[in-house]
Amino acid sequence: MARTAAMPGEIRETLMRLLGVVALSAFMSAQVWGQDANKVYDLSDLSTLPKLASASQATRLIQGSYPAMLKNSGVGGTVQMEMVVDKDGKVEPGSVEVASSNAQLAEAAKGVATKLEFYPGKVKDTAVRSRVVLPLVYKP
Repeated sequence: MARTAAMPGEIRETLMRLLGVVALSAFMSAQVWGQDANKVYDLSDLSTLPKLASASQATRLIQGSYPAMLKNSGVGGTVQMEMVVDKDGKVEPGSVEVASSNAQLAEAAKGVATKLEFYPGKVKDTAVRSRVVLPLVYKP
């Protein structure tokens, strides 16, 4: 004999199972889908690479940070920066590392890094933290 309606105890049991599945899914979703919220992805692991949100803003920031004494003296150079861009496209302040033969340009570049904005890198259409290497060029 077939039943047409679930009994109250069966409804409660079904709801409890469903809530358990939803809670477990929310807790483990990052791991299940192969993405760890704390992981920093290398560019080779991304399906979409991070990209500067505004090249013109970056250029203004770089030029605005150029030490006047160096600029007026005709001293320029390239600063190689490595940083972590979070899933919101912001540079994580403690993650910025710079390499330059000129200490003043390196310091100027550090100040620029945390002001840069990016479209974040993605793995399977999900924004993730990623490591970005970016050269900043100071031209007098």
